[in-house]
Amino acid sequence: EWYQRRAGGAENAKITMWLPLLLALVAKADIKFSRTVDTVEAGTSGTATLDHDCSSSDAYGSNDCDLKWGSTYNATINIVTNEVLYHNSTVTVDMKIDSIIPFKFSCAACDANCTIDIPIVKKTETFAMPDCPIAGGLNLTQTFTLPSSSPSPVKASVSGTAEITNGVGTTVAHVTATGSIS
Repeated sequence: EWYQRRAGGAENAKITMWLPLLLALVAKADIKFSRTVDTVEAGTSGTATLDHDCSSSDAYGSNDCDLKWGSTYNATINIVTNEVLYHNSTVTVDMKIDSIIPFKFSCAACDANCTIDIPIVKKTETFAMPDCPIAGGLNLTQTFTLPSSSPSPVKASVSGTAEITNGVGTTVAHVTATGSIS
């Protein structure tokens, strides 16, 4: 699969480096989050799991997680899809921090760099998206360690949606997520 070729490489590190920073926006002591999968296109299935600190799970993987600063986690993502994503497919995030501050970005799903501006911590992160086309799915296992303390200068909550669309605008997956302070 396209992603297995990249697993462990520099591109993989760039993609996953921003995850702890994004999650840092939602907490001062711990990172708490939950999600609801609202829509999944027929022929697509998948799970995203963490190896610990989540109190529930469902058909889509881990949920209701409380990540601890300084802890190490193993994340596993397995997705199977009949969809083929090309350069005109998108990943769009539409969130609000503390119900006021917009945190939005949209990136090509593949064959491009994705640049996001992270409010509150005032960082810009750029990472490479995978090669096109994305077909069949992906299998990824990634270990990451959260910083020993929050890089965010203030406590914050986050809520909103993330969506993947194909090149003609059909929703492949739509997720609602919330994060809160412990």
